Amino acid sequence: MKLDGYDVDPGDPVYDLFFGDGRVTSITADGRAVVAFGPRVFTYDERGVGQHGRRSLYWHNPILLVPMKSEASWSMQRRLNTAIAGELRPGQVI
Repeated sequence: MKLDGYDVDPGDPVYDLFFGDGRVTSITADGRAVVAFGPRVFTYDERGVGQHGRRSLYWHNPILLVPMKSEASWSMQRRLNTAIAGELRPGQVI
């Protein structure tokens, strides 16, 4: 299984938007990651989608900054973040 182009292995640390820091415990036969958050355990597909029906699993907390209120400022933040991500991951569409 891969998440964002990187192999997911048992023992890998990950981050869920709802549950915080977790650790991959295993990969199922159908290619899902089993992740433990303390005593709670959930499974995720290769898109990072788990029990909530939308993506919530990432390698790290994806929130780098608090969005600005002004639409113009927020638009600038998004453009800058997209440009930075593009430089860090050449060839990958964000």
